[in-house]
Amino acid sequence: MYSLISERNPAARRLLGVLFFLAAALFAQTALAASVPQVASAIGREIDRQVVDRLGQGVSLCITTPVDNNDLDTSNPLARQMQEEVARWFVQAGYDVQEIRKGANILFEPTTGEMLLTRKELMLGTTIVNSTAIVAGTYTVTPKHVRFNIRLVRTADREVIGMSTMTVPIDGEVAALVRTGPGGTV
Repeated sequence: MYSLISERNPAARRLLGVLFFLAAALFAQTALAASVPQVASAIGREIDRQVVDRLGQGVSLCITTPVDNNDLDTSNPLARQMQEEVARWFVQAGYDVQEIRKGANILFEPTTGEMLLTRKELMLGTTIVNSTAIVAGTYTVTPKHVRFNIRLVRTADREVIGMSTMTVPIDGEVAALVRTGPGGTV
C-alpha cells in the first residue's frame, strides 16, 4: 500500500487526496443534518462558553420565542420548539430559568386536561420578568435551511453578552413546523 502512495506515484496521491476531500465533504454534510434538539444544545453550549465568566453565580434567565427576522411580529411552531429546546439545555446546565408562560391559576378543561401554561396575557400570573438576562433571537427560512440567530441580552443594560448562530436543515419534520400560518408551508 505504501508504494502506491509514495512520491513516485502521483496518480495514487491525487486519488487519496480526492478520497480525503470526499470523506470531509460527507462529514460536513452529516454535521449539517442536525436535529432541532442538537442545534439547541449547540446554541446553549456556545452561549454558555461566552458568558459563564461574565455572569457569575445566581443567573436567572428568561427564554423567549425566536421571531421571523423579516417580520418581528411573526413566529412559527419550529421557533416555539427551539425555545423549548434551548430552555431545556439551560435548565440541564444548571441555570435558573423562569417560566414566563405560567398562568395565574391551573385551568381545568374536560377535553384537554389540566393546564398551567398559557400565552393569553390576561391569564398570566405576571407579565413582569426579573431575570439577569433574556435569551432572544430571530430565524430566517431559506429553501433548504432555517438559520437561528440566538442572543443573550443582559437585562440591566440591554447589552448582548453572548450570541450563537446555527442552521437546521429542512426535512419533512422541520417543514411541518415551519408553516407560517394556517395551511402555509415552506
